Amino acid sequence: MVDRYVGVVTGAGGDIGAAVCRALGARGCGVLCVDLTEELAARGAEEVRKAGGVAEVFAADVTDERQVFAYADRARELWGVAHFFFNNAGIEGAESPIISYRLEDWERVFAVNVRGVFLGLKAMVHLLEHELVTRIVNTASVAGIIATPQLAAYGASKHAVIGLTKTAAVEFAPLNIAVNALCPGPVESQMMRRIERGLGGDEGAAQAHREFEARIPHARYASLEEVAELATYLLLDCPVYLTGQAITLDGGLSVV
Repeated sequence: MVDRYVGVVTGAGGDIGAAVCRALGARGCGVLCVDLTEELAARGAEEVRKAGGVAEVFAADVTDERQVFAYADRARELWGVAHFFFNNAGIEGAESPIISYRLEDWERVFAVNVRGVFLGLKAMVHLLEHELVTRIVNTASVAGIIATPQLAAYGASKHAVIGLTKTAAVEFAPLNIAVNALCPGPVESQMMRRIERGLGGDEGAAQAHREFEARIPHARYASLEEVAELATYLLLDCPVYLTGQAITLDGGLSVV
């Protein structure tokens, strides 16, 4: 038996992934930090350890089924159980209208954001279904709920993540596993800085930021700490009966 909550975070080196790793570490968790490179995964692991948890690093391409099953297998080797799985790896893709969106960019976004989430669900539950996986959180976005002009692939991929979440919630309910989608709006993060520059260029990025904020009733972006607080609740504390939901953290953006 393990003496702490343990589980897996993918996309551990991104801003949201690292913030969630830090919050999990503060709860004393053991975290297998997964990202495309060891360097990126180590960023998440460092946050876990600094906050008081224990961490392992694993490099994997979430679009590759063999590599995804390898990180799930590593979790089983480490602990035999996984109390939580933050299925978080994702990319935003290009900023472009549909009419000029390149097919290769579209396919790359769907490979990471949809195939990666699907494979993570398949691998973690397949390998650990007879153990203890109680809560899975897939990172979607408010872009999976509302329209996202100039970000067609990203928005469509996050709609797909929400659909996968609902299906997985029903299929995994007999295993006592809750599956929910975390749907942040704009967050103070490197991803949003890239999106702002992609939409407005270097000179227009600040204006793009102001335009995003103007659409949000709370008139600001979410902080990484706010996202991590909600993610940690869903991963560790929420009732397992709460499942199949797309839970927004968007300052009211999706309701106006």
